[in-house]
Amino acid sequence: MKYMTFNSSCSYAGVANLLSFYGIDTEDRTIALEMGLPFLFDYEDGCYYSGPMLQGAKWFNLYLKTIGYTMTETEVKKEQLCDYLRDLQYAMLGIYVSERNKHAVIYTGMKDGKFCMLHNKWEQSDEPDTLSFSEQELLRRVDETVTVAVLNKTAYETVKTASMIKRSIAVLQSLAKEIADFCSQEKSSMDIRSSMNTLFRAILLDGITMLDLIGETQISQKLKIVQGQFMNAVKENKSLQLDQCLDMALLNSAMTEYINLLLRQHNAGLTPAYTV
Repeated sequence: MKYMTFNSSCSYAGVANLLSFYGIDTEDRTIALEMGLPFLFDYEDGCYYSGPMLQGAKWFNLYLKTIGYTMTETEVKKEQLCDYLRDLQYAMLGIYVSERNKHAVIYTGMKDGKFCMLHNKWEQSDEPDTLSFSEQELLRRVDETVTVAVLNKTAYETVKTASMIKRSIAVLQSLAKEIADFCSQEKSSMDIRSSMNTLFRAILLDGITMLDLIGETQISQKLKIVQGQFMNAVKENKSLQLDQCLDMALLNSAMTEYINLLLRQHNAGLTPAYTV
């Protein structure tokens, strides 16, 4: 059983658990570091992403291809899901482990007519390592369309990430500008709260997690100060102009340093292998 070792890493622990069934011993942070996750940012459908929010075959294959595997994903309609899973040996999918908490789990087969799942979780969590559901129970816990991911053995492949890091630099620069614009205007409490995931999470939560993963404490400490200020502003639950609540000079300094970190990485022309 492979456990989560950094924030929101259930899908990364899931990849490690999937690989364990094929005799590959790894863990979430090894996958993240070897694919260069701390140096990757993305923007899609009005939302900025970094760290463990970069999920799915596009991202996981940056690591998997280098060890001779690829992930493929299939969009499965809810009413077809159970029949689809029965034909598989192992797969990763997202289910609601509670009403609002969607979580990556690993399907490991059928037992006594129930769908057995490995629960990607923190080792110290008191949640069970495994879950099992009847067909009706499982269908109550999934979306109308479910992404089901499986691994396939392939040839080893060298993966180059220079172009992705170059895009990440542009995304992080765009994020810095959009945050500055957002903070310069008075925003309602609802706007501020909704911006937590679409705008600020990539740098003030997942970005911090990634910096801590590579031991980049100087930038991380700056962002943690601003993170605390931002959370206090959210708790105010009223209209605010955030540049009057946040240390924007500190935030700008940290984001500039993060951009420079990505630039150095891009100029190096390779993704480093960190000692875990």
